Amino acid sequence: MKRIFVALLLGALALVIGCDSPQRTVTSLRKEIAEFKAAPDDKRGAKIDQDFAKLERQIAELQQRGDPSADELRNQLVSLRSEYQAAKISKAVQDARDAIQGFGQALKDTARSVEEAFKNADTNGE
Repeated sequence: MKRIFVALLLGALALVIGCDSPQRTVTSLRKEIAEFKAAPDDKRGAKIDQDFAKLERQIAELQQRGDPSADELRNQLVSLRSEYQAAKISKAVQDARDAIQGFGQALKDTARSVEEAFKNADTNGE
């Protein structure tokens, strides 16, 4: 009975490991990068970085075994990294644009406050 349980456990473990395929990681990365483009945030970025590290490990394992699919996966990895870098640059540009707009608005508000202070000073002085 114990041997059957161990065999079933090992079989289940093999299935779980087998399901953790590099192509599944590539598919997951494509989805995560698309979501990052739509709504960039640090949490998504961290998940993407983790999945890139995972894919690199998976590719290295395939290369050690001499699997010919490793080269195609490496090409996909490079392509996905480029796409992700472009999305991060776009986010940085948008963040800079937002910061500049915020700074401009702060300057307008300050100028308005100074103008009102002078008007109040002139009104009180007369």
